[in-house]
Amino acid sequence: MVFAGHRAARYAAIALGVCVLVVLVFMFFPWSVLRGPLASLASERLQRPVAIGRLDVSPGWTTRVVLESVTIGNAAWSQIQPMATFPQMVFTFRLPSIFRLAPSTTRLVEPDVLLEKNAEGEPNWNFGDGSGGAAATIGSIDIERGRVRYVDPTLEASIESALQTVPAQGDAKQMLEFSGKGTLREEPFTIAGRSQGIAELRNVDQPYGLALTAQAGKTRVAFDGTVVPAEIQSVKGALHLQGPDLSKLYPIVPSPLPWTPPYDLRGKLSHVGERWILENIEGTVGDSDLAGVFTIDVSGKRAATTAKLASRRFDYNDLGGFVGLPPGNPDKKAKTADQKQEVQKRAADYRVLPDKPFSLGKLRDHDVDLEFSGKSVKWERFPLDNLRTHMILKNGVMHFAPLDFGVAGGHVVSDITVDVSQRVPAAQAKIEVRNVELKRLFPQLASPRGSAGRFGARGEFRAQGASVAAMFGSATGQAAVAMRGGEASTLTLVLTNLDLARAATLLIGGDQTAAIRCGVTAFRAKDGVWVPDLFVVDTSAVLITGSGSIDFRNEKYDLHLKADSKDPSLLALKGPVVIGGTFGKPSIRPEAGPLVARIGAAVGLGVLAPPLALLPLIDLGDAPDADCRALYANTRVQTGDDEKVTQSR
Repeated sequence: MVFAGHRAARYAAIALGVCVLVVLVFMFFPWSVLRGPLASLASERLQRPVAIGRLDVSPGWTTRVVLESVTIGNAAWSQIQPMATFPQMVFTFRLPSIFRLAPSTTRLVEPDVLLEKNAEGEPNWNFGDGSGGAAATIGSIDIERGRVRYVDPTLEASIESALQTVPAQGDAKQMLEFSGKGTLREEPFTIAGRSQGIAELRNVDQPYGLALTAQAGKTRVAFDGTVVPAEIQSVKGALHLQGPDLSKLYPIVPSPLPWTPPYDLRGKLSHVGERWILENIEGTVGDSDLAGVFTIDVSGKRAATTAKLASRRFDYNDLGGFVGLPPGNPDKKAKTADQKQEVQKRAADYRVLPDKPFSLGKLRDHDVDLEFSGKSVKWERFPLDNLRTHMILKNGVMHFAPLDFGVAGGHVVSDITVDVSQRVPAAQAKIEVRNVELKRLFPQLASPRGSAGRFGARGEFRAQGASVAAMFGSATGQAAVAMRGGEASTLTLVLTNLDLARAATLLIGGDQTAAIRCGVTAFRAKDGVWVPDLFVVDTSAVLITGSGSIDFRNEKYDLHLKADSKDPSLLALKGPVVIGGTFGKPSIRPEAGPLVARIGAAVGLGVLAPPLALLPLIDLGDAPDADCRALYANTRVQTGDDEKVTQSR
């Protein structure tokens, strides 16, 4: 027993001696000699050159390790070295953590870090095998007066941010505040926000809390949610977007968004796999409200957008960007620079059809499946409702099937295809109008009792061109309009015959009602010029026929309306009336030749025999009734329910 006791004492003494030796070595070891080996180990681990200027260790129950002038080299392709500079790094180790070689706390003083991507989108923070390096198990991390720069040529981004740790207080955990500024896509950029502490980034596969606001030019973004550090695009949270034009989000948002007026949208943003999803959308685009879900899938060679959107109150002006027009109401001044340039260009031109070229690159490189519905639609003074469309863009072919809406108590249905995969885009369309009430479109035509009949129409055409104007200027096809029933203002009708005597009577005694027997118009188009093969409006007051053309290539009217009265008149200049001018400035005037001849004849007879002076101006009112049934048959118009409605009247 005595021997065993001596052996235990000897072992204890040896152990105590070893501990004292370790402590002495730890206390007096020239730690600075390890700068080189530590730098080499870090360099091998990161596969980047690492340098340590000074290493100092202060042993104790809490050991303090200080590294100074630490640098980490940048990626080989970068023109800027180094990637990171740390003037001072202070680590503390308590007894348990010193054996794990994991610091209890870390303090980084004035760190300067450069994050950048090259032209191919490769980031410089992929170390070694591209994994970003393994995360160490560390305690809290404090940053004092930190600086982070971000450079990305693909986004034309150059941003510098300041970082500062906010210490934990009470139940509140340690946070990191940041703010920065720079440029993004050649526009001023600012960012500010708060996130979880830097130490939380060690769990690179776990969501990391982040709240920020950013502004690029006039585009503002607010986000409050989480991001996964190992996959920076993996985000989830509340998003608020405000800006002058949704198209300016491209290519950050990889979808062929059109020109839009100012927008203010909120929603829930998430990233699943290769899909970005913005759901529970609510807000406004111009004067229109918007709700629904918007998804972008970038997993394939072509980015694919799927959206299902709805509007309770929709202004068609906000769709102008789809056809190359500056969107939004013209009286509102909020326009982007390119939209203002288009407004100025259009103001100096007599043309009204948009000639802005289609964004063929966007349309050819993206697929879209969009469903949209609008309950109440504002289109100038025309009452539209229940707008519904399903637009599919696939491999450069855009198909609206259908595009339909209610108008003036009736319905318009369209089937439109635009193929932009060709060198010169081509389009074909079929349009059908059913049961539209004329007086709601043109109240001035209504009779004193307020009726103006209903009409239907059908047309189809094909065209090609790189803009809407070019499409209309090359259109070839046919269209027909048929109307029956209703009543119209007699005053309006007799003025088409320049019947001054009857017009004066109606102006003094009050307007009257003329029954509309039928109206039929059939147009054919070739190379953008639409010519009426038949133009007849038959009423109980006058029979109106028309001829001429509508030139979409040069945007000019040349229509001649001739009215034959069914009631006699002592003073009728008898027209014809010419609808001329341009689309932007149309004009309505009497046709000069026949009018001058008729007045000249009256003057001549007045000189020879004054009682005969009015003979050329007398209208016997012997116009016959048109054969409406034959007109419908000859034009082969199929108006479906419209014809039944007009017949029933």
